Amino acid sequence: MFSSERLQAALEELACGRGPGVFALVADGADVVFTGSVGTADLNRPRAITSADRFRIASVTKIYLATVILQLAAEQRCHLTDSLDAWLPGLVPASEDITLNHLLRMRSGLPDYVWPVLGDPPDPARLRRYFAPQELVRTALAQPDRWAPGKGRRYSNTDYILLGLIVEEMTRQSLAEVFRQRIFAPLHLDLTYMPGSEVHIEGRHVRGYVRLDQDVGYIDSTEFTPSESWSAGAIISTPSDLAVFLDALLGGRLLEPRWLALMRTTPAIGGDLSYGMGLASYTLGNGTALYGHGGTHFGVDCYAFRSDVGRTVIICQNSWDRVARGIPRQNPFLEAAFTASTRD
Repeated sequence: MFSSERLQAALEELACGRGPGVFALVADGADVVFTGSVGTADLNRPRAITSADRFRIASVTKIYLATVILQLAAEQRCHLTDSLDAWLPGLVPASEDITLNHLLRMRSGLPDYVWPVLGDPPDPARLRRYFAPQELVRTALAQPDRWAPGKGRRYSNTDYILLGLIVEEMTRQSLAEVFRQRIFAPLHLDLTYMPGSEVHIEGRHVRGYVRLDQDVGYIDSTEFTPSESWSAGAIISTPSDLAVFLDALLGGRLLEPRWLALMRTTPAIGGDLSYGMGLASYTLGNGTALYGHGGTHFGVDCYAFRSDVGRTVIICQNSWDRVARGIPRQNPFLEAAFTASTRD
């Protein structure tokens, strides 16, 4: 029997000092073997977070987009050596040497647009209006630190905004429809969707909060335009749906072996973390290798990783917390969830 008591105790240890709420799910293949929560989904109307609560998955969206690009490459509708300028001529000056491979691996050399848009300190009020993808690209290009493509790797949401535009150009469909046809519908992810410009989250969902300062406390930041993150981070899902997606992808149901192997090739980028095509990897202290992605935005800190034996862990914290920081990659809950002795 799965040791739920041990996992709940580990979750409470992880959640200490974090808030308002933390939720965790553990699945073995298609079987959910643990769900637990600490704190609340809503400070004004307290209730536990559940596996059916929608939340913004932020940069975990990048795994979905990279999957679609590799599906299209497998269908020979594009090649990873294609240039950015060939698909989006004129949008980015001097982009003939930037390839899809560079964009997928965040090696384009293009600056990130995020902090110029969010501000410093970040201000949720800035995201009450619509941002066109092309505007986000222009914002990035206005920054002074552009590198030569392939020179190095840095985290750049700009690369994934450009990939979203390329998918729409390639398919002549909206990105939301591409995700629906290729991922959401086939996997029956009925509570997952790609929003447009609306600031509200549909259906039952967690409230999201920002804490920038210990003295100010938590500020509700649930409603904001998803257009600011779009193809780099706008998908809305549930812990259950997210676990199904990650298991299907890494279990070989969405990509042929050759393409999945390419996605799982994750060069080291520093510390214990490696990063490939929309997929990060690292090894826990107990030696377990994990593949997945994290996501952080106003009101959410999300963790979604799976081991090669088919165990998936989803953790959702409904706050962007600069006091307690985000969910650490090495933490007591993960050690418990990915240890063989969790089965009595």
